[in-house]
Amino acid sequence: MVTPFPKDEDNIVGGVAGVAKNLCDELKKSGNITLTVVVPTTEARNTQCEQWSGFKVYRLGENKINSFLPGALYYASIGHRKLNQLLAELNPDIVHYQGFGYLAGKCKYPNVLTIHGIAERDALWTERGVTRWLRYFLRKITENSGRKRTEHIISISPYVTEAIGDKLKGAKITFLENPVADSYFDVSWQPQNGRIFSCGMIIPRKNTLGLLSAFVNIAKAYPHAQLRLAGSAEKGYLQKCTKYVSEHGLDNKVCFLGNLSIKDVQDELAKAICFVMPSFQETAPLVIEEAMAVGVPVIGSRVCG
Repeated sequence: MVTPFPKDEDNIVGGVAGVAKNLCDELKKSGNITLTVVVPTTEARNTQCEQWSGFKVYRLGENKINSFLPGALYYASIGHRKLNQLLAELNPDIVHYQGFGYLAGKCKYPNVLTIHGIAERDALWTERGVTRWLRYFLRKITENSGRKRTEHIISISPYVTEAIGDKLKGAKITFLENPVADSYFDVSWQPQNGRIFSCGMIIPRKNTLGLLSAFVNIAKAYPHAQLRLAGSAEKGYLQKCTKYVSEHGLDNKVCFLGNLSIKDVQDELAKAICFVMPSFQETAPLVIEEAMAVGVPVIGSRVCG
């Protein structure tokens, strides 16, 4: 499986890593599957191999040159060669790509691609000015190139086929929702009045500032309300969010929790009166399914997936 993957089994960063972890936990229960996970990009200089319970995880190393390349250019040049070298050593029967359409298109082994996000559209929600358009076109070119070469595709949401269905001609498309860990169904929902929870990366695409703007009105109407925000953050955008909170006198009502462990996320969901995700662009957020598994009412923007 070629995928983003958590460094700590109890601390997940990003929905795709969560999906991969959930899927691996189930696949390793089979007695006739040898499972190997490959993480295409890491911050390490050298490729590292980790022994997890029931499978191995390889994290490909990068050099200084790689760190200056946009992701799309890296995969189109150095990235796919390094990955294919490792795959040649592993000699897999099948490769499952969680995203990474370009890499899937370059794969010499039987493979399947799960499309988790429309990468080029995600690029438009960065805060990098003109460079976001460069990222958009690079991702569009490389991802479409890979999608056209991939014969077997898993779509996690009807939105995927609606958005790029014309780029998937000839592929066999199977609809499969994201896998949710069983433990979320065992959480007892005991909401505390006024406690609102949101979990996701604090970045422009997730529209955290929009959520804070809405909460200003909520806090005026319901003085007991509190907003609890979990997730890793883009530093500059987080500063804008915390400044907004202070300017509107919400310091004692809004709590930035940082990235939480799975148990802590479940504890937050258990106490939340609702879960909120007002993103501009999404495919099928795993955390929404996790909230639904607990039984928490979900409020989301009416866009995309």
